[in-house]
Amino acid sequence: MVRLGGKRFKKIVQIGVVMMLLGCSLMSHAAVITIAGFSFAGDFKTAKDRFPYSYSIFQALNSNTAGEKSLSNTIFDRTKAVKNTAIEFAALDSLVNLKNDQALMSVLVLTGETISTENFGSYYKTFVNLRGDVLIFDYKNKTVVRSYPISVVVFDATDAKPSSDVIAHFVKDLLLREDGGGLITQYTRRMASASLPPPGSRNIQIKKAEVAPEALALMPERLRAEPQVAESVLADAFASILAAKWGVPMLPTSIGHTLGTLSLRLENGDDIVLKIGEGDYLFELKLNKFAKIKSGESNVASSYVYGAYANVHFFEPTQNTNFINTDLKNGEVKVIPAGQIGNDDFPAYEAAIRGLFLKFADAVQSTDSKWINTAASAKDINLQLEKTREIIKASKQ
Repeated sequence: MVRLGGKRFKKIVQIGVVMMLLGCSLMSHAAVITIAGFSFAGDFKTAKDRFPYSYSIFQALNSNTAGEKSLSNTIFDRTKAVKNTAIEFAALDSLVNLKNDQALMSVLVLTGETISTENFGSYYKTFVNLRGDVLIFDYKNKTVVRSYPISVVVFDATDAKPSSDVIAHFVKDLLLREDGGGLITQYTRRMASASLPPPGSRNIQIKKAEVAPEALALMPERLRAEPQVAESVLADAFASILAAKWGVPMLPTSIGHTLGTLSLRLENGDDIVLKIGEGDYLFELKLNKFAKIKSGESNVASSYVYGAYANVHFFEPTQNTNFINTDLKNGEVKVIPAGQIGNDDFPAYEAAIRGLFLKFADAVQSTDSKWINTAASAKDINLQLEKTREIIKASKQ
């Protein structure tokens, strides 16, 4: 046992106290963010036309006629359970401090509502997709600080054409459900792992998404009629998976709104126009085609492989440096019972697209992906992935 002299012991104690105070100071410097609730992207005056079902639900919940909470109040309540050591959530009734360099706020912005119902002889198929951004923004400087894209989907097949009330039920469920298929749940999950960018950090953005005519022809009617909507659905699904799997923030895509800005209205009535800018690193995505191949048959069922074929391009625009540029393919098996009437192929194609995105995201993170070596057309795909891993790592810091 070592005995310390008086002066030396005093000095060590002083150093220890300073280190404890420094540690407490660092722990207390979590970013303070005010939760702003729910918002529609774009001009609020046109939200009713652009998001008819979500807007109707928004209005009904705000009127409190059925004793239910508004979308914003639901977000406020669920955020109370969110734990994040990097973020301190301000009291819900507190004012934003405009004296600091930044006044950080977070909002769930609904960016897309896509509904499609089609008749196929004896049945109807319905496709519902909601897309959004988990935004952390600087209220004072009107800039996007962090963005995590999110997307939820439901498919349904019915004997009769679904009424507006049935579709509204689907949309409301996608907004409020408490599992991973709910938009608000995805918001709270992203906020639980969100972080603020240190000085000099780099941003990633989906710059462009394209759907080739051959693939577009097999999509739901609403997407076929409006190719730009199909592009937004594709881009948001890809960005949502990358943000979730990699834990990296992504700038909102410029697809579907004015380049360089994102407008929205807060719960308190403030209309905000945020500057987005262009990402330091960009993705371009093209969905080339789908394929359906029978892989087995028995007396009770038939199995099919549903394939999706896409091109993924990841690059740095200033010097036009490519990190990834390859075609990718993915197949997912679906078993169809014998005699089943009204089978809908698009959910299986959507599963193939989603599987491609998920496996690609895993391959970038892993150094031992068997799928990528059979799915990619690029002969140097492993070298491309190695370069990309370094970019992703740097973007998370």
